[in-house]
Amino acid sequence: MKSILRNLLIIILIYSGCVPTPPPWTSDSPSELIEKADSLLAIRPNDLKLKNAIIKANIKLAKNNNNSIYYKKILEIDPKNKRANYYIYLQEGQFHHKKGHKNGQWDAIQSFSKAASMIDTLGEPYYWLGLAYEKKDEMDFELPLESYDKALTLFMNKDIKTKVVLTRAELLERKKTYDDFWK
Repeated sequence: MKSILRNLLIIILIYSGCVPTPPPWTSDSPSELIEKADSLLAIRPNDLKLKNAIIKANIKLAKNNNNSIYYKKILEIDPKNKRANYYIYLQEGQFHHKKGHKNGQWDAIQSFSKAASMIDTLGEPYYWLGLAYEKKDEMDFELPLESYDKALTLFMNKDIKTKVVLTRAELLERKKTYDDFWK
């Protein structure tokens, strides 16, 4: 009986020593993982699971804090990451759009077009393209309408979709007023 207990104890000790401990990047805290990211990547530069965990943590923090710094950190790890590039181009376009002048609108149009090419199933860049076309030339109705129509065929969250519908309706009303004036 003693030998059975002793053997069982040895087996338990061996088994508990072999049970893998979870890697440090399985932590529930994305900011904790990001703080340790550089040293973890230095130790395991080719670990895809680690890189993906760091990317996911940066995406989570970028969404929660609406901060492009986290998207830029993703590009340091994965320069071709479409999601990070999408959001950076979208934010660049919004920055240029707010400038107001025509050259700013051309820069905005380029950035929104790049964002649209990164993730071609999302309609938000087309909404912003329409706004930039309108701001660039108040008398151009076709390009903004094309952009809004394209946006409505793609995925958007409810708030953006509502904005597109309202903005498109306002543009059509303005176009009608303009057309009626020149009859």
